[in-house]
Amino acid sequence: MQQTLNPRTRAKPAVELIEPGWTRDVRRELGRLIRAGAGQGLPVAFDFDNTIVCGDIGEATLAVLAREGRLSPARQAAAVSPSFRNAKGEMVSPASALDLTAYYEDYLAPTRHGSKDSTPLANGYVWAAEVMAGLSPLEVVRATRLAYEQSRPGQEVRLDVTPGRTSYPAPFFYAETVELIAELLRNQFAVWIVSASNVWSVRWMVQHGLNPLLRQRGASPGLPPARVIGIATLLADAQGYLCKDAVLVKDDPRYAALDEARLGSLTLTSQLQFPAPTYSGKVACLWDCLAGQPYLAAGDSPGDLPMLTFSRHRLWIARLEKPDYQRAVREAMSRAGPRGWLLQPALCRRAPGFLPDFRAVAGALGEVPAKVGESLDALRS
Repeated sequence: MQQTLNPRTRAKPAVELIEPGWTRDVRRELGRLIRAGAGQGLPVAFDFDNTIVCGDIGEATLAVLAREGRLSPARQAAAVSPSFRNAKGEMVSPASALDLTAYYEDYLAPTRHGSKDSTPLANGYVWAAEVMAGLSPLEVVRATRLAYEQSRPGQEVRLDVTPGRTSYPAPFFYAETVELIAELLRNQFAVWIVSASNVWSVRWMVQHGLNPLLRQRGASPGLPPARVIGIATLLADAQGYLCKDAVLVKDDPRYAALDEARLGSLTLTSQLQFPAPTYSGKVACLWDCLAGQPYLAAGDSPGDLPMLTFSRHRLWIARLEKPDYQRAVREAMSRAGPRGWLLQPALCRRAPGFLPDFRAVAGALGEVPAKVGESLDALRS
């Protein structure tokens, strides 16, 4: 008779994160968490932009579309792009803005409430998908490909929209996060991506960027398309029916595989698919998929904090150029309690990448910029 091992006595798998950017404490604790949860199919949720990649693929795609004239003030409906006053009191509209990405930057904080607004970026994130109404998913993923092809790992490569005024970094994959996802997949965790970028760009990045990197690390076949959640609008097909990405990705193999003919047969509308994965909407998306909390969640911005707080364990990618973000995570930690939080420092400008120690900033940048110093002070408090 074969003896069944008690889970408490079952041999723990060997887990070793070797990429040099991890801090000692984060490396050790992530290894412990993987060993403790291995083989149980536990869900893990990752933000995408500035968590798995350095940069924002939704913004980079928007930059390419605007630069190439696929999106222009003349074609965007006022109902999608309202006029409003920015933080300086200036009237902003698609017609008055320098370009559509300049309008987007102002629309990331569109209300007059300032620090009283707990979800300031949400409107801008969904606008970046709504404004593509009339394009096909194929046009979106082609712009994504052009943005990604210009990236260089470990380097800040800017995509200019209006030279000298508006630009965005071409995203590249963090080796450390790729390594972590590979270890999780090898140890039978269920990995999800929950992003506030448009879903077609993120799914293309997973299929053509992340999954090949995961296969190189022995985590084949990688992440399936249905495990990638992003902001989507309703899609109109050639017969005039409306479709949802969340259903198509499960029921239509050609759509899930990003087949060009299938993507080209659909048109984005301006109507959002709900829930939208930003701020508490990320929790709603996870609840719809999991009906429970993740074992581990990873993110880098205030829009990820509801998802992280909802999770049992939390990995925070501390972008040191963003002191407001570090103050926000400290506030979240004070509300939720300090246990279960892992803080991993990273830089996104000049010398982008993970840092093995908070004290490594000076070595990476030389003189510490004021905003980076503010972040360090906030994280030490």
